Amino acid sequence: MTVHDVSLYYDELHRWTEKDRSFQTFSGLENDTIHRFLIDSDTGEFSPDTIYKFIDSQIAAARRSNGALRGLDAGCGYGGTCFHCLKVHGGRWTGITISKQQWRYTNGIAKARKLAKRIDVRLASYDDPLPGRYDVIVAIESLIHSADPAHTLAHLATALDPGGRMIIVDDMPLAAAPSDDRALLEDFKWLWRCPVAPSADEWTALATRAELRLVAREDLSHLMKPRAEAELDAALDDLTAQRSGKTEQGFGRLSDAEIGGLHLERLLRRGTIHYVMLAFEKA
Repeated sequence: MTVHDVSLYYDELHRWTEKDRSFQTFSGLENDTIHRFLIDSDTGEFSPDTIYKFIDSQIAAARRSNGALRGLDAGCGYGGTCFHCLKVHGGRWTGITISKQQWRYTNGIAKARKLAKRIDVRLASYDDPLPGRYDVIVAIESLIHSADPAHTLAHLATALDPGGRMIIVDDMPLAAAPSDDRALLEDFKWLWRCPVAPSADEWTALATRAELRLVAREDLSHLMKPRAEAELDAALDDLTAQRSGKTEQGFGRLSDAEIGGLHLERLLRRGTIHYVMLAFEKA
């Protein structure tokens, strides 16, 4: 499992999104994000934008070194977080994606909206040398792909100025998965290109080593709508039947993503994986 493979994985998802319009709503193309849909407890809306209710206050609390917020989205996808944060918090935002298709698409959106001078999207890995220093670093459903989370977190932390905040939102397995779910968890990790997938406690320990202090931890799993096991069984049978045909069309990684997504939904339902926001401050 390599960075190149993860890049191809997301490029393939983008190509399928363009091919299958029914896939677009949850792919992120229609709303600029690939974030998990969450229930807004105030309005009842089920939306990928709900996550901002939790991260906006953390971004606002970051110390700004020069008055104008400098933000980095480490794994920006279609740039939705950059667009949102520019509108809400101002400043200047940099997005990093390893997908050439996402990079092209997001740059096109930024230019069309006349935001290219305030949103800079880079084709790179978040483990590559970073293009600047930041007051806020956001990573939503991206660091789970890191093959070396300790290195990735320490590397990102070096680009964060004192008083800055790092916000991680991701799927975080239990440190010790129940024996009945271990094989399913390993299959999910392989299908979704998540070689390590640390728990919330493990992320926190790695952050402490990188001289980051935990300031907020929220489990958002209860805001999801996982389907019943019987429904997941039926969906898995359907996607498994489609697997060879999609692979022959050049969409084998897409099939991995779809089946892995069902495994994730099942593991979230069982509580073996939790969807967690962690916010850290640099001393």
